[in-house]
Amino acid sequence: MQLSNPPYVVLSMSRCRTAWLARFLTYGDWACGHEEIRHARSLDDIKAWFSQPNTGTAETAGAAWWRLIPPGVRVIVVRRPVADVVESWMRLDIGMDRATVTRQMERQSAKLDQIEARVPGVLSVQFDDLANEETCARVFEFCLPYPHDQAWWAALAPVNLQINNRTLFRHYQAFRPQLDKVAGQAKHRIIAGMARPVGEVEGLTFQTESFDRWYSDAAPLFREHMVQTDQAVDDYTRKNLPLLRAIDELGMMQITTARSNGRMFGYIMAVIGPSLDSPDKTEALFLPFFASKDAPGVGRRLQRASIEGLRARGVDDLFLRAGVRGDGPRLGALCRRLGAEEFGQLYKLDMKAA
Repeated sequence: MQLSNPPYVVLSMSRCRTAWLARFLTYGDWACGHEEIRHARSLDDIKAWFSQPNTGTAETAGAAWWRLIPPGVRVIVVRRPVADVVESWMRLDIGMDRATVTRQMERQSAKLDQIEARVPGVLSVQFDDLANEETCARVFEFCLPYPHDQAWWAALAPVNLQINNRTLFRHYQAFRPQLDKVAGQAKHRIIAGMARPVGEVEGLTFQTESFDRWYSDAAPLFREHMVQTDQAVDDYTRKNLPLLRAIDELGMMQITTARSNGRMFGYIMAVIGPSLDSPDKTEALFLPFFASKDAPGVGRRLQRASIEGLRARGVDDLFLRAGVRGDGPRLGALCRRLGAEEFGQLYKLDMKAA
């Protein structure tokens, strides 16, 4: 969606007047947030935020994720020497170790270097120059569709606006697991975006594989699967791997993969067992299912290959689940195209929470 008034983002290290800028740039029909990234719980939250018109934000923890900024968003960078930022932190006397702060600020400063070099149209200003009306006017007119308001600047220029850093730290600590999850998803998305396009995938083959071979080769797909289903990027390592391996060794699992030149582009797992309704029947249940977007159309072909494999093993009934995460809600239509019929609904009761 192309916005007539796309948002802007001010990126800097901390202790660079971002709280003041957020107030200065909240003007007319526009609102500027401050440290909004701390409220994100998924990449979808960030995408939704960028969909808003007449909105901006000033962020001191967002420089590392600059590659995820959508095209058209205006970017402002505020620079300040690392040594000055560290000294400002030390004066706060809130228990921050100088060496740790220095390392963090050096990493952030390096990211700001990247932004200045690689983001088209970025506006870069110096922290000290924000004391001058001319620099503030440039920032104001870069971000907003209004001419500089001298009276507005004069009213705010002498005001020292700062946030309560202790309160901010408490927030980060309380929500650290959620923020770490989003940070991991963002890192994965950035790395995936830097990879070369795959191009047309030729010679796809479909085969049944052992659990260990599948698991050892599928890590890139697992990580993308986790991100698309709003899980932590390494959550796949916390599944019940010993049980899954044991089920496979008992011959009660079928893992079907799609590969081209050895590279995996999709997988689907089915768990197989005797029917509780009839001693003469065998049932299977589809569980994890993922198809890379680098190989369009592989999903349906993968399902059909798995179904043929199950049929050859004598499976009588196959249950297909349309989950609630990722593309799960859309899988119902795919199941119907395969000839499957609705068979009640699946509910989950959390026994500890009930």
